[in-house]
Parts: sequence; C-alpha cells; structure tokens
Amino acid sequence: MANFFKRSIKISEEKHYLHIISQGERTEFGAVLQNAEKIHNAIQSSKKKLILLDYQLTIFKLPHNEAFNLLKVFELKLTDFKEVKMAAIINPRTEEIGSFWASICRKRGFDFKTFQDKDEAINWLLDEH
Repeated sequence: MANFFKRSIKISEEKHYLHIISQGERTEFGAVLQNAEKIHNAIQSSKKKLILLDYQLTIFKLPHNEAFNLLKVFELKLTDFKEVKMAAIINPRTEEIGSFWASICRKRGFDFKTFQDKDEAINWLLDEH
C-alpha cells in the first residue's frame, strides 16, 4: 500500500479543465514517465484543452537531464501535451526543478507555467489572452 501513495495521481474532469492531483516523492524517471502517460491518456479521453496539475504534495528528486529526457518523450510519443495549456502548482521545495521544467517546455513550444498559488494558476489557465 505504501507504494501506491508514493506514486499516486488522481485525475478528475472539472467544468473547464482536467484536474490532476499528485502526491509523494518522484525519484525515478520510470515513475514520472508512467504518470505522464496516465495524464496523456486522460487528455486523449476527455478532449479538454486546459490542464491543472496540482503538485503541492509532490517532491521531485530528479536530475535536470531527466527533465530533458522526459521532454523528448513528450515531443516524440506523448504529443497531445503540445495541444493543451498546463498550469502546475508546485511545492516550494521543488521550485528549482519546476522552474527549469517550465522554461525548457516553453522553449520547445509547450504552453506550460508553474505557480505556488492555486487561484493564480486557475486564473492563468482560464485566461483567454
């Protein structure tokens, strides 16, 4: 049962967006990739174009090169991530890797931004620009 909580995500469909809640430590690339695949499948099933990622209870302990590896998977295999707008609420303890991830995603054409406040994240997500 402990492993379930270590890598758990919960996906729900809200009125305007998919809401993904994650919790636990992410220390292995395989676990991060597995969760990304679950989220990608949910995007394909729901057809929602707005994604709220709640990572407030998640601690990422991965080297920066793993972020690049994940981005490559997004570009080559999980291509629907390029079709959605994603706001991630991150734990302050993971600000460095979260900001790095957001930066490389935006440079590669993904609509992704990190926040530490849920209301700010939702406002940005729902903003039509």
